[in-house]
Amino acid sequence: MRVFISSVRRELEEERDALPGLISALGHTPVRFEDFTAQTSPSREACLKGVASAEVYVLILGPRYGDPLPDTGQSPTHDEWIAAKAAGMPRLVYRKLGVTLEPAQEEFVRFIGDYGTGVFYESFTTTAELQTRVATKLRELESAGNPLAFMPLPRPMTVTWRSDFEARRGNTPSLPPAVEVHVLPATGTTRPARVMAELEQLLPARLRASGQVDAADPLTSTRQGGAVVVTVPERNSRWNEVRAPQLLGIRTAADGQTSAWASLPGDGMGAILDPDALPDQIAGLLRLVGGLGVLDGDQVAIGVGVSTEGLMSVGRVSGQPRHQATSLMLSNDPIQVPPDELVTLAALGPGAAEVGRTLSRTLIDAVSARR
Repeated sequence: MRVFISSVRRELEEERDALPGLISALGHTPVRFEDFTAQTSPSREACLKGVASAEVYVLILGPRYGDPLPDTGQSPTHDEWIAAKAAGMPRLVYRKLGVTLEPAQEEFVRFIGDYGTGVFYESFTTTAELQTRVATKLRELESAGNPLAFMPLPRPMTVTWRSDFEARRGNTPSLPPAVEVHVLPATGTTRPARVMAELEQLLPARLRASGQVDAADPLTSTRQGGAVVVTVPERNSRWNEVRAPQLLGIRTAADGQTSAWASLPGDGMGAILDPDALPDQIAGLLRLVGGLGVLDGDQVAIGVGVSTEGLMSVGRVSGQPRHQATSLMLSNDPIQVPPDELVTLAALGPGAAEVGRTLSRTLIDAVSARR
């Protein structure tokens, strides 16, 4: 496994320098921001590249919060934490005892341990104790493997697609090209009104904590037809630049179905359905749904779709806008692939990449059949 080590260096020099050798001795690969930049102080790009390359995230909490980065106002370790959470990777957190936390670090520690969105963390006093605890957890992860498993559907399961609930909300039927993921719990339980009211208050904060939206994005949370919907305004872009995918909204209903949808990458010539990028985008939406912490049970069914209004083509996303493209001649009806099996909750975490590849192939095949 590739193990990313996240911490402020000041007053944790000994601990930070001791872990790479331990991780290597256990047969894994240590990763630090230093591996991605020649500078002694981390840039946000170097931090996020390091996290994205890893499979396990180790956070060491000492007395210092770190210097905020100018583009987020958060310390590098804070940004790394959010990126690791959004990626759905295992996060191992260790807090040093016997030190006085500066105010910003106290707040960060409370954020890390939040009951709704955080994790439990372990404590240590010496470097040797930290090494022992990290080694124990890495061995546990190594022996656990990937608990991803598939099972037949016990009954047909009905998906409420984005076109369905947007129509119920009275929105225009024209939906620009976007990919949508819908996760249905295997158990057919109904949430009481009290729980739905709590989720209306909780979901915006959990969505921000996921790192999928910018801190400045205004989120709109509403109750619509027995569901809670949180929408993110689409960012404007110039016609002559490449548009990155953007999360547009999440929804969770009283029947437990939880959905997320995002724009496709594109440029002035329309949206691009990229077979290389689509698996990662679907996997990211699955991890986001899992990270919201709203699903019950240990098995789910997953449906995936893409709205086809407007210009859309199948191709590769590059760093430069296209000068020509052949748009797909599709009807305005969205392409929808309903679930045909159950899968364990690992599909929303460590198994998201594998499930994303499968769902992406299925969706691309459905688009090809429509052409």
